[in-house]
Amino acid sequence: MNKLVYVVDDDEIFHFIIKKMLDQEADNVVVTSFLCAEEALEHLTSPTQPLLPSLIILDMNMQRMNGWDFIEAFRDIKPSLQQPIPIIMCSSSIDVRDMQKVQRTPELMAYITKPLDANKMKVIGEFL
Repeated sequence: MNKLVYVVDDDEIFHFIIKKMLDQEADNVVVTSFLCAEEALEHLTSPTQPLLPSLIILDMNMQRMNGWDFIEAFRDIKPSLQQPIPIIMCSSSIDVRDMQKVQRTPELMAYITKPLDANKMKVIGEFL
């Protein structure tokens, strides 16, 4: 059975790279790309959405709605979802305050810095 992964990031090049790396890392993974967080939230709450993602890979810094805003909105819809969905935050930020905030955010399973490499892909693979 295919596993659905949402990639929420405003960088189209990142979408291309992570799709290639996920194809190499895991079997039966289908990636759905969202260039804005609002669109991903709409998909999660859509009554016509038959399959929930097994994992969300979320960028921290995006236009309009950033990763932290997404988490806030996700908390509101989480009780209505039929299954828990782990979220991995992926960002170029190496700010200690961001990493501390990740540790205080129960929805986030991991924090990965860009650029991706084989070790970081292994962390993602653990949640698939």
